[in-house]
This record gives sequence, C-alpha cells and structure tokens, in this order.
Amino acid sequence: MNIMIFDASPRWSGGANRIYLFAKELKRRGHNVIVCCLPGSGLSEKLPVEDIGTITINPISEANILMVSKIRKLIRRYNIDLIEICSPKFYWISSLAGRITGKKILLTRNVPYRKKGIKKYLNRILYHNLTDAIIAVSARIGRELAEDFMIPDGKISIIHDGLDMQPYRNPKPLSFRKYVNEKVVAVISRLDEHKGLECFVNAISIVLRNMTGVHFLIVGTGGIEQKLRKLAAQLGILDSVTFTGFRQDIPEILAGVDITVIPSPLEGMSMSAIESMATGRPIVATSGGGLIDIITEGVSGIIVNPEDIEDLAEGILRLLESDYRKIGQESRRIAQEQFDLGVVVSKYESLASRLTGQSFSKLKEV
Repeated sequence: MNIMIFDASPRWSGGANRIYLFAKELKRRGHNVIVCCLPGSGLSEKLPVEDIGTITINPISEANILMVSKIRKLIRRYNIDLIEICSPKFYWISSLAGRITGKKILLTRNVPYRKKGIKKYLNRILYHNLTDAIIAVSARIGRELAEDFMIPDGKISIIHDGLDMQPYRNPKPLSFRKYVNEKVVAVISRLDEHKGLECFVNAISIVLRNMTGVHFLIVGTGGIEQKLRKLAAQLGILDSVTFTGFRQDIPEILAGVDITVIPSPLEGMSMSAIESMATGRPIVATSGGGLIDIITEGVSGIIVNPEDIEDLAEGILRLLESDYRKIGQESRRIAQEQFDLGVVVSKYESLASRLTGQSFSKLKEV
C-alpha cells in the first residue's frame, strides 16, 4: 500500500516520533511510505537516513489554498492509496487534494485541545465531509471528538502511539545519584510553556520539605530552561535539581531513576510516559491527558489535578512512599500490552485495509 503522511512539527516531538516509528515499521512490512514535512524539521533529517521517502513542504498557513494543486500532483505522482494528515497546517489543503484525487483520507488527532466558536463549526465540516476516518491517540481524545462534533460510531479509531520495546527491556542504567540511598525523580520533556514544568519545579520544594534524600532530573531543552533554572535558584533547590539538556540515551536515563513525572496539564498520550512505563518506572501524571484512561490509581501510577502544585507534590510523595517498584512492573505490563509498536501498527494496517479495500498482500510499487 502507498501511504502519504503529512506533518508540520517544526522540531522533534512526540508526534514526530510517532510518525518516525510508524513509517519505519510500515516500510519493514512492505508498504511504501512518503512523509511530507517541514524543511529543517526533525523528520526531514531522520527519515532519509532510514531510506523513507521524504518531501519537504511548507504550507505557511492552513488556509493556503494554492498548495492544494501541488499536493494533488504529489498524490498522483506517487500513486497514493491512503493519505494520513497529522497536523492542522495540512488538514484542509491535504484533505481537499485527497478529495479531488478520490483517495481515502485519514486524520490523526494527537492533542486534546478542544475547539470553540467558528473553529468548532469549521472542524465539524472537516471531520464529517473531508475525512474518511479519524485516529485518536487516546480514548479521551476520541470521546471528546465524538461529543464535540457528533461524529458517528465507527469513524473514530483509538490507536495509541507505539514504541519499539527492545531498547527499554534491559538498558544499562546511568546514575545521577549524589548519595547511595538517594531516590531520583525525573521529568523528560521539551522545556516549553504549557508543559507544567513551573508547577513541577514549585512542587519539588514541597517534596524536599517533607522528604530527604531525593534528587530531581529535568531532561530536555527548550525556551524556558533559563526561567526554570532561575525559579529553582529562587526556591533554594538548585543543588537538588540536575538539568541534563537534550539527551538521546533515554532508556539508560530511565533505568537509573525511580519514578517519572508528567506534569503537562494537557497531553494526548505522552511518549515520555510510554517510555517510562516500558522501562518499569511508574509515573505521576495529571488528569488533563490521555493517561487517565491508562493508569489505575495506586496500581500502575498516580493521577493528580493539573496545574495544582500541592497535589503534584503530594502525588510524588505518595508514589515514593509506596512500593513503587511493584507499581512499575504493572506499568511495564500495560506498556507491553497496549503500546508495543507491532501491536499498534497492526491496528493501523487493519484500518488502512478497511478504508482502501486492499489486502496487505496487494502492495504497489512507487
């Protein structure tokens, strides 16, 4: 099957990682995959290394109707069977091009932002008239789509982000502990606004007032890194926090920590959470994202209120004071059952087959 995927992630993100992993696995299974992405993006750099077809294209605006003709030509040139659209910048222009060429259109929603007013009305037209199926990466997103836009049963499929589990099975742990008996709590995230990171840093000071022997990692880079460092200094906790910067050895980092925190108030399905669970590290996450349908309170993790400093601190303390290793093993079991890349890509293949009417043995050459 010939699949064309559209994504406008400007830098590496959970959504870009999802496309990268799906494209690699689909290619391994014999499908022809072409990804249209922004020039200079993480996908534009990583996909060619895997010999995956990559076209750099910048629509500038989601309303750039002039791009429809260009995309229509690409669809015909590569004899595309299925179009998947993963970013709002491509929603309208790619779906219109797909309709003109008579191709099946799959739209993926990986963020939980809900629309209001005219945007809600326009998105209803998009979902009902310009798409054949919708993927929601979490059950919560699926429920909200159905509720907000009255999308009929069967049009929305819940297909989680997938993860290659092999690197997370027995990684060699890296130690960031200053003392032998110290517990380590990590956040792995882009250091951007709206990720709940200031809430996390404020919560650290409360945790340290109630428990000794805890060290915190903030893994990642982004626009508010200096702001977070300054906040940690003002709170007098800088000696208990390590900013690691950008790291590629995430399995090894996770193997060296005790628990992780997902403080984002809105998150579709955090890749950092999936990675943590796959390594057997339990998580504290907010009720504002898709993890609320995955985590059983006190059994496979802890759920707290979004943007609530005291509740986040209390959740971290509760997990650290629990048998968190046992909880981590339950997290690992869930990750293997629900997020294994092979499992989720098989669901994707089944949906693609249903939409196009092609069996998997009937593949075309680009």
